[in-house]
Amino acid sequence: MSVAVILTHGIPPSRETLRQAVSAASLFVCADGAADHALAYGVTPHVVIGDMDSVTKDTLARFASAEVVLDADTETTDTEKAIRYVIARGGFRQILLLGASADRLDHVVGHLSLLLRYSDRIAITLLDERCRAFVATGTTTLDFPAGTVVSFFAVGGPATGVTTQGLRYPLAQDRLELGVRDSISNVVEARPATVAVEQGRLLFFIVTDP
Repeated sequence: MSVAVILTHGIPPSRETLRQAVSAASLFVCADGAADHALAYGVTPHVVIGDMDSVTKDTLARFASAEVVLDADTETTDTEKAIRYVIARGGFRQILLLGASADRLDHVVGHLSLLLRYSDRIAITLLDERCRAFVATGTTTLDFPAGTVVSFFAVGGPATGVTTQGLRYPLAQDRLELGVRDSISNVVEARPATVAVEQGRLLFFIVTDP
């Protein structure tokens, strides 16, 4: 079981962030026009997938070794097409999603929605220079240095029985609900910290560069 990296066609991460992620992965997929960013960074994808309305012909020609998957389905975004491709290919335990946290706000929210939509099929982490986001149920271990800022929100419905250990602002059998109550800018006090939820799902944001 290994890691796949998906680069979306938003504002790209830094060259170093992309290179580090790809070097630790066994599959690198570009969602349509994201291949242009990969070319600019000198990183070759294994797969380019989408409706091909954004990527340039020159880029596709330069990436002759890459598999090109034309998917004209209008009901899914290019990012979702890439996620489905990785799941269908099988053998992956995690997707790192890059380039998905900036550019148009509706696209950012859409990418967060994808984390929720596919969280029961594969672990997806949205990653950029300052933060990582993921959806989790049950007990989540936060093995980060003391002082790390952590926020979490109930998604897809209320989260009940939320109990924390090792965080500055503790919760004990609490209920979180989007638009009602969240845990924003909590802080790791003891490593590892944990967040347990009895029912529901939480969307975590780990701020790696406050």
